Amino acid sequence: MLNAERFKKEILENSNAVFDFSMSKDKHTIKKCLGVCDDCFFHEAGDHCSNIKVKWLLSEYKEPIKLTRFEHDVLKHLLEKTQYRFIVREKSDNIYIYKRKPKKGLGAWDISTGMQNLNIFVNLFPFIKWEDEEATSILEVLDKCEVVESDL
Repeated sequence: MLNAERFKKEILENSNAVFDFSMSKDKHTIKKCLGVCDDCFFHEAGDHCSNIKVKWLLSEYKEPIKLTRFEHDVLKHLLEKTQYRFIVREKSDNIYIYKRKPKKGLGAWDISTGMQNLNIFVNLFPFIKWEDEEATSILEVLDKCEVVESDL
C-alpha cells in the first residue's frame, strides 16, 4: 500500500489543495500546512517541499516500529551517549551493539572490535531477529518508531 492510499482520508480532511498538508516529524499526524516548517517531516526540502511530498505519496507505506518507552530510552542513550550505531540479534538470541555496521556470517555476526553484548536486554527489541540480513541502524529505528506506553 502506498502512503497516498494509507493517508488519503487525513490528507483530504486537512487540506484544501493537493499539496496543502504537512506531516509531523514523528510521522503520526497530518494537518493543514500553515507554512511553519520546523515540526514538518517535509521541512528538509526547504521552500520546495512539493517534490518530496510527491515522492513520499508514491512510496510504500511502512508501519512504524513500536517501542516501549524503556526500549526507546535505551536506544536513544546508545545513540546520544555512546558510539554504538547498530544492533543485531545472534542465532543464540543474544543481542549485540556495534560501532560500525557488521556483516552477517554463517552462524553469527562478525566479531570485531567495537562491539558489546546487551544480553541483559535479550527480551527486548523483538523486531530485531537473527533472520535479518543486515544489522539494524539505531538511528533509523528511532526515526521510524512509535513509542507505546507499556508495562515490561
